Amino acid sequence: MNTITAIIETPKGSSEKYGYDPKTTLFKLKKILPAGMVFPFDFGFIPKTKGGDGDPLDVIVLSEFKSFPGCVVECIIIGAITVEQSEKK
Repeated sequence: MNTITAIIETPKGSSEKYGYDPKTTLFKLKKILPAGMVFPFDFGFIPKTKGGDGDPLDVIVLSEFKSFPGCVVECIIIGAITVEQSEKK
């Protein structure tokens, strides 16, 4: 089976959103979610890819284990969604 490598930025269950900063090669706290809200899945990116916005392609990882920001995970693709970003950074 073919796999992809995913880098987790924000782990499932986290109320903090983290982002990878390629300039410093570190993970940075970007924002805190409102009380009671958490990320339902692991969110991250696929290294060495580039989307239309110039950032690496985003990935949602479905997993039974606990991860952390910066965790490298080998994944099997089970689906894909193509979207257009409507707002500028």
